[in-house]
Parts: sequence; C-alpha cells; structure tokens
Amino acid sequence: MQELKEITSLLIQYGVCPLKEADANSKLLVLWEGIANGRFSTNEAAAKALFEEHSDGSKYVKLISEFRNRLLEAVLEIDVSQHAPQDYQEAYDECLHLLAAVRTLTGQNPNTAALALATRLLHQAEKFDFTFLAMEIASYLRMQYSLSKNDDKKFQEANEQFETYQKVYNAENLAESLYNTLIVRSVNNSSAQAEVSHLATEYWEQIHPYMEHHASYKLQMYGYMIGLMRHTAANDHPKALVDCNEAIDFFNGRAYDAREPLQIFYYQRLISNIQLRQFEEGRASADYCLKVMEEGTFNWFKYMELYLQLSLHAAQYDQALDTLYKSIHHARFAFLPENVKEIWHLYEAYIYYLILAGKASDKSKGQKLELARFINAPPIVSEDISEINIAITVIKFLLMLQERNFPRILDNVEAVEQYCHQHLQGENTQRSYCFLKMLLCIPACGFDAALSSSKAEDYLLKLNDSPLQVANQTYEIEVIPYEHLWEIVLETLSASQ
Repeated sequence: MQELKEITSLLIQYGVCPLKEADANSKLLVLWEGIANGRFSTNEAAAKALFEEHSDGSKYVKLISEFRNRLLEAVLEIDVSQHAPQDYQEAYDECLHLLAAVRTLTGQNPNTAALALATRLLHQAEKFDFTFLAMEIASYLRMQYSLSKNDDKKFQEANEQFETYQKVYNAENLAESLYNTLIVRSVNNSSAQAEVSHLATEYWEQIHPYMEHHASYKLQMYGYMIGLMRHTAANDHPKALVDCNEAIDFFNGRAYDAREPLQIFYYQRLISNIQLRQFEEGRASADYCLKVMEEGTFNWFKYMELYLQLSLHAAQYDQALDTLYKSIHHARFAFLPENVKEIWHLYEAYIYYLILAGKASDKSKGQKLELARFINAPPIVSEDISEINIAITVIKFLLMLQERNFPRILDNVEAVEQYCHQHLQGENTQRSYCFLKMLLCIPACGFDAALSSSKAEDYLLKLNDSPLQVANQTYEIEVIPYEHLWEIVLETLSASQ
C-alpha cells in the first residue's frame, strides 16, 4: 500500500488522474479517492471497505493489480517541465522528490514508468544545472538499460551522458576547492591581499577553460567568485565591476531564478559602486536585492547598510537618513547581534553630525537619535575591527568640533596623536592618518578655519593623491569620504567665526 500511496501522491501533485473517465461507482475510483484522502491507509482497510474481505481475497487482489497498472500508465502522462518551480532551491527539492519516486517505481511490473519518469527528470536536472543529480540519474538509466532492458543503444547514450556529467562535476568540485582555499588564505592573513590576488589569478587561469566549456551553475558561481577575488583583493573596483556584471548577465540568462549567486554578485557590485561613488548604479544593485529579500532578515539589514553607505558616499544625505530610520526603527532591529547594532549606531552618529552641520534634514518626526551613550562611552569592539575604531575616533572629534567643545578637543589632542602613530601607519590606513592629522591642525591653529586649511594643505594633497577608489583599504573605514568631511568642517568653522 505504501508504494501505491506514494505514486498516488505523485500523480495528484502533477494533476494527473488515472481514472478521470471511470464510472462514479467504480471500485477503482473509490480506491483512488480512498487512498488520496487518506481513508485507506492499509490494504486491509481498503479490502474490508470495498469487498468486506481480507487483503489476500481474490476480488481485492485482482482490483489492486489493475489499479497498480493504471497508476503506472498514468505516470507516463506526467509532464515534469510544466509544473517545475523556477526557484533553484525549490526545483532541487522537487527533483529529489521525483528521484525518490523513480526509486519507488523501479521494480514495478512493467518498469517502463520508472524509466520514462527518470528520462524526464534528467531533462529537468539539465535545465537547472543539477550536475550531481543528472550524473546519478544517468547512472541509474545506464544500469536499467544494461540489466533490465538489455538495450545497447540506450545504454551507450546513458553512459556517455554519465561521463559528460562526471567531467562537469569534477570541474565544479575543483572550482569550489580553489575558492575555499582562497577564502582560507584571505581570512587567515588579511594583510597579504596582494598574495591572495596573485593566487586568485593563478586559479582563474586554471578554472576559466572549464567555464568556457561547461555552463553549470556551481562551476560558474565559484569560477566567477575566484575571478572576482583577483580584483577585490587588489582593490581594483573598476575591474571588479566588469566581473560582477558578467556574472550577473550569466545568471540572469539561466532558465531559473538563481537568487544566491545573483545576490552575491549584486552585493559585491554595490560595494564597488560605493568605492567608485556611483550612486545611480549602486541604487539599481541595492533595489534588486531588496526586492527579493524578506524585510527584516539579517541579509536585508546588510543591504540596507550598504545602501546607506552608498548614499553617504554620494552625498545623498537625506536618502541616507531615510535608510537609517527605516532600519534602526524596524521591529527586527532589536534582534541583531550587538556588534552589528553598534555599527548602525555609528552611522547614526555620522548622520547626526550632518544634521547639526545643516547638510541633512531632520525627518525624525519626534524620534530622538540615541547618541549620548555612544559619544561619551565608545562601544567595545574587537581589536581586529580597526576600521570601526578609526570611524569612532573621527566622529567623536567632529561632534566635539561641531558643538564647539574646544577644551575637550584640546584634552584629546595627545590621545589622537598617539592613535595616529600607533595604529595608522599601515598602507591601508594612510587616508585615515592624513585626515586625522588634518583635524589636528585645527586646534593647533586656534580653531581658525583659514589657518587650519593652510596648515593642512600638505595632508590634503596626500589624501587627494590616494583617492578612495584606489586606496588599499576596506570600504567600511570612511563612513563619509574624508574630502567631503573636510569641506563641511571648514565651512562650519568659517560660519561660526
């Protein structure tokens, strides 16, 4: 009975009724409906209801044999392609369910239904780039055609399919292994990005020939991520954009909704848009991902964070304010990890500074920015998140300056000097070093805008010589580009004199 229940469920799922022309009083139809609605869970229950006999009674045995044949014939009517979901993961789960049905049908008499369903399932696996699944189905088919059917022609065809999928599967595994090796190197030695870029170039040259021959989901996803790391590790965002766009074009061209790789490459494209200050392009990247994501999820907040950064870098300050309020006042914000919430409060402080400086309109409608705790007691962050510490040091100085708390600034000069000397001597913090030294020129010049501008000119030249889009630093360090902040600082200092 269990196998009949599974086949019945399969037919119902694909809208196939093996008894649509049967008489309403037909025992076959009653059996079908009883199994379909769960009334007949065992052969004994069905035999008793239909004939008032045991399941080994002659009438029931004859009926169940005819019923099984009807079901197996109906399996041949299943059109897998007409009912397949378009989402990649949903389609994969569906194919696994169908493969289980093939296993159930195998050994039935006749075995034609299992072979027919397996052949259609193979086409579905090919459509969705389920390489391992296609390889398993091809293996099943060649076994059936060699042992059960003794069909040499179909055996050879299935065997060739298996060998093709095996090559693709090996290429996919190689791409995944190479990519994971890069990730381990990158995480364990974040300062050696030049080595990671060089290694990624070697791996790209190794895997790219396979990508040109096999358009499989997994191979292309890992292959493009390897290619992308050539440029992201070298902070070459124009070239990273080219790779992102190629990957996006590939996955947009698939016959299914490839959400995972599209989100990966749109995410990286948005990061590059931020570095290159491409607001409109970045908004298009963010809009796509925010549409397909469930609002309030962790990834949704990550995209909102990037969208806020993009708005700040493109001087779209009111848009940044709207994004901030939508995020920090979302019902799910309270469930974010503490370190993530602290980053949002850091952005909150920068936007508060922009409001004080008259660069953003306060649209809070009575909602207060919660800054006192942040300003007076910096959040505890792990030592390896140095970019967060840099951003905190900058905004605390700017807020004290905007509030004209000159005595407190003077008290902090030595601490900022030491911070520059001890923590900002590396290649990836040169812009931050220059900007903090520029800010230190202000108290050194008695908080005079003109004198401060003149004294800081050499540092400004160095800053301009290493623009954000080519500087070897992570994108999180500058919440707002330092050139923009310097203009605001001088403008507000001049206005107050």
